[in-house]
Amino acid sequence: MSSASLLRPFSDISARQEAFSRAYIRAVAAVAGCTVATPETDNDKVDWMISSRVRGTKFTKPQINLQAKCLLGGAAEGERISYSLDIDTYDNLRDQQVTNPRILVVVLAPIHPEDWIIQDEAQLVLKHCAYWLSLKGEPDVPNSASKTVYLPRLNIFTPKVLQAMMSRTSNGEDLAGVSGVEELK
Repeated sequence: MSSASLLRPFSDISARQEAFSRAYIRAVAAVAGCTVATPETDNDKVDWMISSRVRGTKFTKPQINLQAKCLLGGAAEGERISYSLDIDTYDNLRDQQVTNPRILVVVLAPIHPEDWIIQDEAQLVLKHCAYWLSLKGEPDVPNSASKTVYLPRLNIFTPKVLQAMMSRTSNGEDLAGVSGVEELK
């Protein structure tokens, strides 16, 4: 086998983006003490079901459903990140009558996959960052194939934020309209 054939990617870039966003979300959920599962069939634009053992004032063992995306480019700049969703995904995420809250998580990663992680004996760093957004109750967009949504840079998807989301959910509180870690407390 030639050295050139060893350098070829094992999968195309979109498959690696999906795998990287999944690894990022799994890492956040693991640190938060949450369990992750994937639906066998993706009929509802749900990539992940994240659950917790939290006991709230209204519910126990809350679950949040998540749609994951990976956007290649530099680190975020400005106050928000724009992301274009196909209208079916947008409609599924804005549904107000689902039992479990749904959020969009967009992982920003460097353009080149070899820059996605830094690893040595002391650390494993995943680059760059993930942001979340609840679209529950957003307006219908008739006659459109896509909808651009804007994720506030305050909405960093961290273990602490995921725990706060679980607490809010178990207390029967909504995630729609919430931005930043301070509002989740």
